[in-house]
Amino acid sequence: MSILYPRLLPGEAERLFASFHGRKAEELARFAAIASDRAVYAASGGTRASRDQLRLLVTDLEKVASVCGFPEPPGTAAKNEFDRTVARQLHERSGMLPGEASQRQVWAFFGLVLVPHICAWRFPMKNGAYNRDRFKGTDLTRHTLARLWTRAYVLHDPTLPDPYQLLSGLGEADLDQVMSRRVAVAATPALVRAVVRAHVEDGDTGDGIPARAVHRDSLRRLLRLTAFLDLDWLSEQAILELVREQRRESRRFIAAIGVNAADLEDPTD
Repeated sequence: MSILYPRLLPGEAERLFASFHGRKAEELARFAAIASDRAVYAASGGTRASRDQLRLLVTDLEKVASVCGFPEPPGTAAKNEFDRTVARQLHERSGMLPGEASQRQVWAFFGLVLVPHICAWRFPMKNGAYNRDRFKGTDLTRHTLARLWTRAYVLHDPTLPDPYQLLSGLGEADLDQVMSRRVAVAATPALVRAVVRAHVEDGDTGDGIPARAVHRDSLRRLLRLTAFLDLDWLSEQAILELVREQRRESRRFIAAIGVNAADLEDPTD
């Protein structure tokens, strides 16, 4: 049974977010709380998270952020370490099921009440303002924490020695390009796992072709294929073979034409 988390009502979410502008991460730590009078719970479908569970979750998140340098601005390595560790923690310890994790108001509570300082640290202000998606959950693929739970859920593979090892298979930018394709790619968890697994398998082939170029060209090819292929009818092994074949095609193509900056751009451009 799922653990149910508080859901922040839209009006309160907007009020809190507006009050954060201009405040640094360490200042927002004073706004953090484990409860809000403007939060509600789903009427049924699970057990409500207790105050102790919420405190423990906050403590875990703060420990990871501290290890990664909070409140000092995080570098690339610190961001990657934070994302991978928190993704695993949220999926392992939150007790959420996909139905609860799909609720924007749940993640609004996380970002605006529970740990606003951590969201502000991970995604700092630009021009004195924060990006609302990172706090409010208007787009769950961009919310500071929702995107991490989803990655862990999709990439979790109990057949591996470490069920979460695929979380480190792609860098942040490349994994984000996969997960943000919600209909064409991320809607099929087996396809996401196959993309990451095939990328890890390739490793350094010694042919001088950048792994990122192969990944992004093959993702273009997969995006075209998923427009008319129903992957739900394929086994996980068949999907993995499909991805491997697209990577082989990409490697041959890139070897023939060479690599330039265009090969490293967003695959939907």
